[in-house]
Amino acid sequence: MTDFAGGPLGRHRTMHGRVVDLLGARVVSGFYAENAQLPNESDLAAELGVSRGGVREAVKALAAKGLVDPRPRVGTRVLPRAAWNLMDPEVIGWHSTDSGFVRDLLELRLIVEPGAARLAAERTDAAQIAAMSAAYDAMAEHATRLPAAAAAFVAADLAFHLALLRASGNQLVEQLGRLLETGLKHGLEATSELPGGVERTLPMHRAVLDAVRRRRPEAAARASRLLIETTAAAMAARTES
Repeated sequence: MTDFAGGPLGRHRTMHGRVVDLLGARVVSGFYAENAQLPNESDLAAELGVSRGGVREAVKALAAKGLVDPRPRVGTRVLPRAAWNLMDPEVIGWHSTDSGFVRDLLELRLIVEPGAARLAAERTDAAQIAAMSAAYDAMAEHATRLPAAAAAFVAADLAFHLALLRASGNQLVEQLGRLLETGLKHGLEATSELPGGVERTLPMHRAVLDAVRRRRPEAAARASRLLIETTAAAMAARTES
């Protein structure tokens, strides 16, 4: 099984990170089914070309995320999905091709972001508005150079959403934004890749910004909801294509 470019472990990150990525992706994808035993350390080490200690440390990292249960002299068992820490950023990333999980992320955003926009319109300060404005301006600039500037556009779009969550003045909402960052990025990529996607959503971002700046909570919430619903439609269209 070749999970990443350039061989089973790919070419990126530290060796430890690559082993964690590969094993985590295999668990999340069902390659290693729930309640199944992982291959033993020796077999995994031989397959991946790493030391048994490297495999052991990677398994510990997965255990900390609730994915597996390593037992001495028994082996490592994949835990039921209910035990997984689904809010762990890496676990979210391993679900990037799971359309059902991505849908759930969008539903969570739909619950959180309009409320955050409402709070931002009530609580934001000049520095936070400036951060949102700068992110929007960067989006507008990069939008004129798509698809060549797609990565820069998505980065600016992500910065806009994270700035909005920070502007809510709620530290837990801000923390949730960091946890959802990977899921946010995939949704934004989907929107930017669809024909006409940027043309539809850029004015919606402007509407959110304007409502926050003018301190209109209900308008900010409505604009945010419309923006996420449009993203959800784009994700559904990409899944069906």
